[in-house]
Amino acid sequence: MTFFSALLAADASKGAHGAAESSGPVADIIKLFGDFGVDGPHLLIQLINFTLLAAVLYRFAIRPALGQMEERNRLIEKGLADAQAATQRLAEAQQASQAKLNAASDEAAKILAAARDSAKAAVEAARAEAQAAQTEVIAKAKAAIEADRVKMLAEVRGEVSRLVVETASKVLAENLDDATRGRLNEAAVKQLAR
Repeated sequence: MTFFSALLAADASKGAHGAAESSGPVADIIKLFGDFGVDGPHLLIQLINFTLLAAVLYRFAIRPALGQMEERNRLIEKGLADAQAATQRLAEAQQASQAKLNAASDEAAKILAAARDSAKAAVEAARAEAQAAQTEVIAKAKAAIEADRVKMLAEVRGEVSRLVVETASKVLAENLDDATRGRLNEAAVKQLAR
């Protein structure tokens, strides 16, 4: 048993005897508290202990915790302000990017229109070039056809004149000499030329 416990036990026994001797409402209250184990010296020591504990807790626990809470509140307010500023900058960046996107879209539309015009011009030039080439091919084909026709006519005339001479020689049943054969050929060619 410690010194304070012994001291308190001694004071409690004196208080219990003194309370029994006195009577009245105060004595009844003291007796009631005594019945619950509350006596003056213990109450005083408990008050001193509680005050010391409250002072130590305030000094080493509550004040630092309050400081940390104030620091956190300050950081939270700063974070909220930064978040609001970032939101503002984000909105501005989105507006700027939308403006750039619109400008790029307009530029792309202009480039596309220019490309279409250029393609139309190229198609027209190619079409004109193709028509010129087609006209040239047609002209060459006509010339080739005409040359073939003239050649074929010459061959046909020669063949017809040969056939006429052979037919005439068979009809006349005689052999023609070269001079007669030449006259008949010329006469046949003149007939065919008409």
